[in-house]
Amino acid sequence: MLAALWLTCIVSSCEKAENLYSNYRAYFRYNPVSAKPNLHRACTSLGEFCSITYPVGANKYVIDSPSSSVDDYITPTALEGYHNFRLGVGGGLIVGLPIIPNMMEAESKIVCYDLCCSNCHINNSTYKHLTLGVAGTANCPSCQRNYDLNNQGFITEGAPGRSLYRYYVSYYPPSQTLTINNN
Repeated sequence: MLAALWLTCIVSSCEKAENLYSNYRAYFRYNPVSAKPNLHRACTSLGEFCSITYPVGANKYVIDSPSSSVDDYITPTALEGYHNFRLGVGGGLIVGLPIIPNMMEAESKIVCYDLCCSNCHINNSTYKHLTLGVAGTANCPSCQRNYDLNNQGFITEGAPGRSLYRYYVSYYPPSQTLTINNN
């Protein structure tokens, strides 16, 4: 009887747990990162973030940063078509180096979030792009939630809900290769 009660408590507590990483697909790879100033700053400077999008009809990736007035562009190659590059749920990614390291880590590592508001996506099945702020924040103009990119994409303002969708990302400085792979 006690074992059954214990097992029930474990199962019910696991149902409410939120995974750190999203189950949605995302894939993007680029090098050399130093060739794109907005992306380079996001990969090497604490508290800097940029968005990566592929606007309809633009035929190029756009890398936008709230700390820069100039966008960077990446022209797609055959490699993108072969690898089926996928920019998350809503067609955009946020990449950056948070000021606050993950729990149990001594230093910050690059993070990647979906540019789509996770709560609008879950609650309304809509794809609302977030607006990046200079101080490592992201705001959803639809649901009015603010997210802290420096602290695991948690909600800092607005109605309670889910933190941002997060993807696996790595940056290898010697080759200046950024890879986002959540397949």
